[in-house]
Amino acid sequence: MTTSPLRVLIADDHALFRRGLISLLNETAEFTVVGEARSGPEAVQLVAQFHPDVVLMDVHMPGGGGLDAVRRLRETMPQLPVIMLTVSENDSDLLQAIRAGAQGYFLKNVDTEELFAGLRRVSSGQAALDSALTGRLFQQLTTLAGADSPLSLRETEILELIAQGRTNREIAAQLVVSENTIKTHVARILEKLGASTRSEAVARAKSHGWLSRL
Repeated sequence: MTTSPLRVLIADDHALFRRGLISLLNETAEFTVVGEARSGPEAVQLVAQFHPDVVLMDVHMPGGGGLDAVRRLRETMPQLPVIMLTVSENDSDLLQAIRAGAQGYFLKNVDTEELFAGLRRVSSGQAALDSALTGRLFQQLTTLAGADSPLSLRETEILELIAQGRTNREIAAQLVVSENTIKTHVARILEKLGASTRSEAVARAKSHGWLSRL
């Protein structure tokens, strides 16, 4: 009994890279490319049109990046696995992709067989990460966990976003919760850190090493 090839949708603003990746995947009997997008918003539209099994998404694209697209897809199609395929080795992009709901993250110089294995893993409900980034992810998670930090992981995540200049409304939209929920978390953060302002809370957390160095 033959198995149908895994249906892949590619989102990347570089046409040459898309062409090469499409050729690489279509040469196999295991994968077939059903659509290609040049931006995050276009990827969301094409997902609704072509119903792929997995999406390969770049992080940064003109006209709308991959992180926002992943968040939208998590809301509308939570079972659809998305792998970020990017040149970005930025720890912030890696962590934000995971928070947004991506199930995989690979650099564009990844070995072909490792990428294929990643596609198989996410299609079966598992996570997949470029082997070159594994150690760095654990290092960042260890920092975020901060054994001596009074903040929970959720509170630390919110304070990270505050440190990036995000408003309560923007944080609520990113984390898919209400603005009142964020306000409650912020109040607890200020209380736990003995701070009277958001900027003071960020400064105190950074001075103790409770925020990752992103």
